[in-house]
Amino acid sequence: MRLNPFRSLQGKFTLYLSVLIVVMMSIFSYWAVSKERRLMTESIIREGKALVEALAISCTNTMVYEEIGLVEEGGLLDNYISDLMQKKDLQIVYAMVLGPKGEVISHNSVREVGNLYQDATTAGAIRSWSTLLQYPSPTILDISTPLAISTKRWGTLRVGISLERLNQEISGMVLRYVLYIAGFILLAITIIAFLFGFITRPLKSLSQEMDAAPLRGTLPSVSVERRDEIGILQNSYYRMLRRIKEDDNERERTQKGLLLTEKMAAIGKLTAGMAHEINNPLGGILNCIYHFRKGGQPVEKQREYLDLMEDGIKRIQKTVTDLLEFARNPRLERTSTDFSLLLEKTVSLLDYQFRKNQIRIEKEIPSNLPSLDVDRNQIGQVLVNIFLNSLQAMQGGGVLRIGAATQDGRFLVIVSDTGKGIPEKILPKVFDPFFTTKGEGTGTGLGLWISQGIIERHGGAIQISSREGEGTTVEIQLPVK
Repeated sequence: MRLNPFRSLQGKFTLYLSVLIVVMMSIFSYWAVSKERRLMTESIIREGKALVEALAISCTNTMVYEEIGLVEEGGLLDNYISDLMQKKDLQIVYAMVLGPKGEVISHNSVREVGNLYQDATTAGAIRSWSTLLQYPSPTILDISTPLAISTKRWGTLRVGISLERLNQEISGMVLRYVLYIAGFILLAITIIAFLFGFITRPLKSLSQEMDAAPLRGTLPSVSVERRDEIGILQNSYYRMLRRIKEDDNERERTQKGLLLTEKMAAIGKLTAGMAHEINNPLGGILNCIYHFRKGGQPVEKQREYLDLMEDGIKRIQKTVTDLLEFARNPRLERTSTDFSLLLEKTVSLLDYQFRKNQIRIEKEIPSNLPSLDVDRNQIGQVLVNIFLNSLQAMQGGGVLRIGAATQDGRFLVIVSDTGKGIPEKILPKVFDPFFTTKGEGTGTGLGLWISQGIIERHGGAIQISSREGEGTTVEIQLPVK
């Protein structure tokens, strides 16, 4: 049997371990990237704050000196801003000095000087009396610090630092981790598959031994050399095989004994029935012969004795003929048979007796029944036997219902009567040879036995259900094909 790779132990183990590696490596990578991003961001913030706060001192001094007239306005603030923009260790996007109301006093872009900023970032920077970190966009870090001494404030220094390089480094780091994880997984899968082969190889070998184990005959003598779990499994398998073999031998012996017992019981039952069915007429015949030997019998009495002897011989002849008919197991002469027509002909044969006993026939036979490939003579014999049984059960009149249908590829014939029924305790015996409920001398008890054999030779089944005082139903099942 070829296994699906993802359903084998090796495939499942490799898949589960690979998923575990992916999850663990992903968690570790996320932690490492997050930590590295935090460290790099903290480094940028630390350098940026130090730079801004150092520059703020120079800018504050310049604005104080200009206010008291120690220096004249000569663009010192612009020089500071220009020098700041030249630094390469930080990607500075903009630098500016704002007045108390947000007006631009100095800017790295000359065109911005004199503009009034009223955005949320500017408002936050003007309100803060300490160094403030803000993110006006995902890629910009804005660091602002007040230009003040004690409670006197001349303005605000704002510097924008780009985080593009940081994001690029983080993206590159993520890509490297992905490649590392993929390579590690491929390597791990290869190693796992290779190592797991050493474990599954003995299991495959044991499986082949199981397939090659003989179902009959003597079991091979096998010595298990392994001392690991596989060896334990092999030992358990061979012990189980020996137990199965012993159980099979015991079962065969028991079946042979049961079969012999059943045969003896069947022979005994058949012999007892034969003895009963033949001895009774023979006793009557011997009694008639005895009276003939005595002589002196009137002619009418002699004729009566002759009639009795003839009836007894005919009864013996019918019993022997029925037995020979069943034992001969005649070959089925199958022909395509219209079952509706066969039922009609069988009912017609007994029409006189039905009318004589005031039995009404009700038929529920569809017009679209399929033709059956059966031996019409033998099936007709079965129907006659069933109809006669129903007729004899309804001596005071009644209703005989005959139905036919197809169901699940089977052809069903259901015959039910409103006769006296069969007691529940004797219902299981109705198919036994020589069993009859009709009374002494009115039947041989072979009709249903023979009918069952005919139906079973056709590949079908016959069942009887009955309730005493309510009637009997016979169901016949035959294969459509």
